[in-house]
Amino acid sequence: GVAIAGDDFIVPNLDGQLLRIQPSGAVSILVDLYKAELGIPFGIVENQGSFVVTASDYLPRHFLVRVNLDGTYQEIADLANTSGFYGAPFGVAVEGKDYIVTVSTDVVSSSSLLIRVTGTGKITQIAELSRFGIPFGVVLGDRGYVVTQEKGQLLHVTPAGKISLLVDLAQAGYGMPLGITRDKTNFVVTTNRGLVIQVTPEGTVSHLVDLTQEKLGIPSGIRVHQDQWIVTTNSGYLLAIKKAG
Repeated sequence: GVAIAGDDFIVPNLDGQLLRIQPSGAVSILVDLYKAELGIPFGIVENQGSFVVTASDYLPRHFLVRVNLDGTYQEIADLANTSGFYGAPFGVAVEGKDYIVTVSTDVVSSSSLLIRVTGTGKITQIAELSRFGIPFGVVLGDRGYVVTQEKGQLLHVTPAGKISLLVDLAQAGYGMPLGITRDKTNFVVTTNRGLVIQVTPEGTVSHLVDLTQEKLGIPSGIRVHQDQWIVTTNSGYLLAIKKAG
């Protein structure tokens, strides 16, 4: 994942840290969630001057955490009973005072849920997503949420839990969707084939860039920042991709 902090970027890494990266490329550690015994951060989203982060490890410890710009943090919810021993939380989006979180309850069997977490830590299930595999990214869409799925789909899920297929990206040859962000009315998605693509609310797909051709790795996290898309890749790059036009 990746989040925006003014002109800086906040990026989770596999060492358990949130890194603060300046436009100059200077890197500092904002917080070490692994040392804080909260796990490895994965999903991250901006929320009123702070960041909401999913974090987990194999003890199991699974949390939804708020991280402030000064590096302090507060636990929002303990997700261990929801994620289970073999699961993990992944993506997170903000809806009013609540948080929408994608969760695998067992990464081996790919069982999964979309849940709502209130600001006080109450957890309720929105939808069961296991038939589509593990859910990764989530953003707010029109009258609901758009979720990226392990088996290749972009799903639209209503607050009442009704699931509909927006587009099957794997079947269309784009691969498995990973990260997702909203850019005005459209969605911009990263895939495991190294692509950054745009998807309209009607499910029409257009190709934006192929990062594997540039030998920059597989893109995962993505956010809109001014006239650019900010993208993380599995090769360790943080990229700024200028929008066409």
